[in-house]
Amino acid sequence: MADHRTLDPAARLRQAREQKGLSQRQVAEATKLSVRAIELLEKDSLSGLPEGIYRRSIIKSVAREVGLNPDQLLNEFSSLHPEAMQAAPSVVIAEPKAATSFNKVLTLVSAALPMIAGLWYFVLPMTRAMVSTSPKPSAQERRIDAMRAEIVPVGGFKETPSAASRPVPVVVTLTISSRCQLRVVADGNEIVGRTMEQGETLPIELGDELLLLGDNAAAVQFSINGQAGRLLGEPGDVLSTRIGRDDYQDFLIRY
Repeated sequence: MADHRTLDPAARLRQAREQKGLSQRQVAEATKLSVRAIELLEKDSLSGLPEGIYRRSIIKSVAREVGLNPDQLLNEFSSLHPEAMQAAPSVVIAEPKAATSFNKVLTLVSAALPMIAGLWYFVLPMTRAMVSTSPKPSAQERRIDAMRAEIVPVGGFKETPSAASRPVPVVVTLTISSRCQLRVVADGNEIVGRTMEQGETLPIELGDELLLLGDNAAAVQFSINGQAGRLLGEPGDVLSTRIGRDDYQDFLIRY
């Protein structure tokens, strides 16, 4: 067997896969990549893979699956192909949505409740003391008075949701690598349905589900909260993908 130091990184990758008894399809399924991506990587054809963060993520993900050091293999590819392994581009993240009128009112009410409760607790007894001419009520009378509906609301006060209980925003950023037809449906509402041009980006906040439909799966790449997503298909494949709030992590490339 040849010394691995004499092999280029692509050959080392193929050799490591074969030594583990894995097929290219098995590696593709384990890493959520296409078989075509594994073939290109083992042929040292990096130009056929998505650029930037996607290309680097593919190398590290496949290296880990076949038992190689991901960072070391990435450095070897970078040394051999410096132009093809440029630094990953920055990812555009959507600005948080402006709060709706209802949310603003709810926030104001939540902030005002402690003040109202404080005024109720401190001011009302003082007012009663100033206007009352009757003798001081007994302890039993005070207990009965405290249970009256005009002092304690029937059913009690409802707690407002804390910030920690609110769902964390999940932003899916689509990046178009070549001209294609794309239709995007978010929670049953179509938000995009047109021809997309190369270089366009589209940040979308994920609700319950996101449907991606198009004529070229390889032209639509994406990240979720800044982490690279796996390839959705090969060039020319029909795109038909559902990304749900319950399974979006399955679409991420694991480092």
